[in-house]
Amino acid sequence: MYSDKEVLKFFGGLLSLQIIVKLVKQFLKESRPIKTKTYGMPSTRSAFMFFIVTYLTFTNNLKNETKMLLVGGALLSIYMKYHLKEHTIKQLLVGGLIGIGYAYLIYKV
Repeated sequence: MYSDKEVLKFFGGLLSLQIIVKLVKQFLKESRPIKTKTYGMPSTRSAFMFFIVTYLTFTNNLKNETKMLLVGGALLSIYMKYHLKEHTIKQLLVGGLIGIGYAYLIYKV
C-alpha cells in the first residue's frame, strides 16, 4: 500500500511536470509538424508517459516483464503522436528525457 506521502509525491510530480513542460514550450516556441496554435517542444505526452514509467519503476519492485510492458505502452503511446504528425522525433525524445529526469528528481527528494 502506498503512503500519503508517496501518493502526494507522484501526483504532485505530475502536476508540477505539467507546469514545467508548458513553461519550456513557451520559452522554446518550436512548432509542431502540423499547423496548430500550440507548440510542440517538448512533447507533454512523452514527458508524462516516461515520468509515470520511471517513477513506478523506481518505487516498486517490478518484474522485468512488467517493466517491458510499461515501456512498450509508453513507446506505443508516443509513437502515435509521431505517426499522426503531432510531434517530431526530437520533440518526443526531449519530452521523454524531461519526464525521466523529473521522475528521478521527485523520487530522490
